[in-house]
Amino acid sequence: MGFQGVIENFNGLWQKKVWARFHHENLPALSKTAGRFTSAYRKHLARTHHRHTSRRPFPKELVLDWQKPPSGLVIYLRRTDEQGRVKILGHVFAVEALWQHRLVRCEVDLDKHQIRFLRLRRREPNDQPLIKTADYHLPQRKFSTRPRHQHPVTPIR
Repeated sequence: MGFQGVIENFNGLWQKKVWARFHHENLPALSKTAGRFTSAYRKHLARTHHRHTSRRPFPKELVLDWQKPPSGLVIYLRRTDEQGRVKILGHVFAVEALWQHRLVRCEVDLDKHQIRFLRLRRREPNDQPLIKTADYHLPQRKFSTRPRHQHPVTPIR
């Protein structure tokens, strides 16, 4: 489900329709077959695209303040390990020892400086009980708009 599910679905379809169906003598032959599949798949999507809502245009007058700390809610999906822990944002959090190898919704609230961990369940997808909360402060670093490394340009002769 979700974005990752769309990618996995496309990968599975590509393997079934291109990789497993045809013998490819070399990389250009594989590329040609894959190109035909991708073209047909795009046409298929174009036919079904009218059913989806269109995105709003990106505002042209948007001006970003790169030094303003981010705000809002960032959501991650994680699977707990054998001890009921999840790794998120470079940290390991003990969520619940009895919730092993299960999906957890991690809501990083940048305004309240906390992470909420909620259970994800297949049978009741709309019911996501809160497991625990943890304090989290996003590191405040100055954002530079310059590239970090400037490699010297060697002229071609």
